[in-house]
Amino acid sequence: MKLLSAWALALTLALVLTSCASGPEERRSFTVPSDLCGTPVPPSVLDPVLPKGGRALTMDAFSTEVGRTHCEVFVDGDDLALSVFSEWKDDPSVRRVALSNPYVDLAKYESDDGTYMWSELGGAQRIPCPVAAKDHPDLNQLFVRVMIFDRSFEDAAAAKDLLLAYGTAVAASPECTGRA
Repeated sequence: MKLLSAWALALTLALVLTSCASGPEERRSFTVPSDLCGTPVPPSVLDPVLPKGGRALTMDAFSTEVGRTHCEVFVDGDDLALSVFSEWKDDPSVRRVALSNPYVDLAKYESDDGTYMWSELGGAQRIPCPVAAKDHPDLNQLFVRVMIFDRSFEDAAAAKDLLLAYGTAVAASPECTGRA
């Protein structure tokens, strides 16, 4: 009986020490937003790509004009978590645009229809934007790009979901549809 009690005490002590050694669980103090610099994106799609910890989330939009969008998302001031872009190109090659994402492994994933590519750290997508394309006769292909800056991030499905949600929101914008 004493041996069993000693064993149970040792197991309990080992569990307590293991939980202490792993450190406190990271927690967010910020709320996951429902947009990226004004472009609506469901929080459920944005949540998995943001850091699990942090006190404050801020966004900086260099531009919100479709085709010139550049939005950066920071956690705790200087920690760049992700960037999203929309940009006009004259080449319909999603591969060429994806090359401008330095962390996207082009050997990873490509859609069957060839309109988007992605990996664990972001991707690129060609999207329809017929109304605004008329104003860009030389650069008539609109692309969106997503870049995730946490190099240890490994959820390609979450990166793809964010890319597609962002692309869908840009394509549905008044600038692309003509609906105000």
